[in-house]
Amino acid sequence: MSMPEEPLQCERHGPSHATFVCQHLARGSGLGFFVSVDDPADPRPDAWCAACEEVSNAVGGWNEESEKEAGITLLCAGCYDEVRVRNEAGAVP
Repeated sequence: MSMPEEPLQCERHGPSHATFVCQHLARGSGLGFFVSVDDPADPRPDAWCAACEEVSNAVGGWNEESEKEAGITLLCAGCYDEVRVRNEAGAVP
């Protein structure tokens, strides 16, 4: 995903940088949490749920079909952190 040049303005968290997650993570809980790269330089890499991981694996990776299922959603860094806690394995919904 390409990053917006200007910071986001989140109603709850104020100004922040952009992050991207699947629509399921943004709305759900306890769905699993997969990231594109575990890179210390990027503390909030693109993320998706277990269902999106299954679709991506079934269709040979990230492509038009898997991205359509994922419905990539833009979040601020604060919202991303909340989504991660809510969806990581072992999280209590």
